[in-house]
Amino acid sequence: MNQTRLLTAVLTLFVLSTNAQAPSKKKQQLLSYNLSLSDYELPGLIKDSSASKAFNQNTWYKAGRMSFGVGVSYWRGLTSNIDFSGSLTGTFSNFPANFVKNDTIGQAGFSTQLDALLHMRAFKETAPVNPFLTAGIGMGYFPKQFAVYAPLGVGLQFRFKQGAYLFTQIQWRKKITAGITNDYIYHSISFAQDFPFGKKKTTAAPVEPIPVEPVLPPDSDGDGFADANDKCPDVKGTLNGCPDTDGDGVADKDDACPTAKGTLNGCPDTDADGVADKDDACPTEKGPLNGCPDTDADGVADKDDKCKDVAGLARYNGCPIPDSDKDGVNDEEDKCPNQAGVAANNGCPEIKQEVKQKIDFAAKHILFRFASDVILPESFASLNEVVKVLQQNPALKLSIAAHADNLGTPERNMMWSERRAKAVADYFISKGITADRITFKGYGDTQPVASNSTAKGRAANRRVEMKVDY
Repeated sequence: MNQTRLLTAVLTLFVLSTNAQAPSKKKQQLLSYNLSLSDYELPGLIKDSSASKAFNQNTWYKAGRMSFGVGVSYWRGLTSNIDFSGSLTGTFSNFPANFVKNDTIGQAGFSTQLDALLHMRAFKETAPVNPFLTAGIGMGYFPKQFAVYAPLGVGLQFRFKQGAYLFTQIQWRKKITAGITNDYIYHSISFAQDFPFGKKKTTAAPVEPIPVEPVLPPDSDGDGFADANDKCPDVKGTLNGCPDTDGDGVADKDDACPTAKGTLNGCPDTDADGVADKDDACPTEKGPLNGCPDTDADGVADKDDKCKDVAGLARYNGCPIPDSDKDGVNDEEDKCPNQAGVAANNGCPEIKQEVKQKIDFAAKHILFRFASDVILPESFASLNEVVKVLQQNPALKLSIAAHADNLGTPERNMMWSERRAKAVADYFISKGITADRITFKGYGDTQPVASNSTAKGRAANRRVEMKVDY
């Protein structure tokens, strides 16, 4: 079927569906959330040796080689057997070579698709399982290319209850414009539920009050306070109808100390510090901390403060942060708290210049096999010097950073730099250096030190950097 016939068939199906009439129930408006897998390498669509190989090795049906996507759809019944849906999908695509126009090497990227579809169901809307046919039109933005395609497919509708559905579909997406070079297959599963567009809210009819004959207010406990105004209608009392045993003006029901006269919620406060004696850790000494004094105002009461005249921290019993190695950098900021150092190096000793030179020399002489993360043997001598430095200075830690020039895609450059940084780290670990002393990271082509427009500049950008610190 050529593109003109395909579009004509889709348009005809749409016109017939919108004019069809049936007395049975139509689908309500739904909103669905979709998960999808797109297969850009199905044999027969990409005509090359890799597709044939995929078919022969039975890999065409495996989800791991497909591209994952998420989306949302709006559904509406047009007739008793025909539904319309509009979908917006975002796909984390991994395109093969030559699928996107002018892309000869393949690429990974995020693509979006917008589809308008008609679905012709086999049975009535109320059927628990309902197969359907799908046809429509779609358009998508594939990195640097826009394409129009025609989805054709089949699916199953599972109806759980009124307004709750599960849809599964498989579509053959026939390319119409030249933004993509081949058709592809699209699988999806969707959960849908009612979306209350335009539903009118109903309000309950007002209830007319029933008139009540007036009666004299009762006073059950006979204390002169009518029950309606008596806060203790079953107990005789003088304070709003409630008893006040200690006569402090706080009713027993609200008095935290009903048998002891007091001013704080009915409780005494001997030292008048605003903390009742029953809660005061120092009831005879006025103070702000649970009723206790705090001379140095460090938040630790004097009774618990081992340095009550010097402000400190609670975790050190009111004393200042210690400096165990007496180097002027407190233990919490000192990266080497048991080894005297300098403030400029966070409390650690200064690293000798000859150590830094060995590290820099080794970093500049790390060579890899072409297009690989395998370290060449001529790099081992300088790397072994770094191993000796780390063995002789067990407090030192090593950080490794790998960089690339801008040849190739940013994704591939990042991948190779990460793998090469890890390869260097693995070498040191294999020599007995513990993994907790080593960090590594790849930066791809994001941090050039020279221009990538010359071979010399690109060579400078393909580098490994190593630094030691405590």
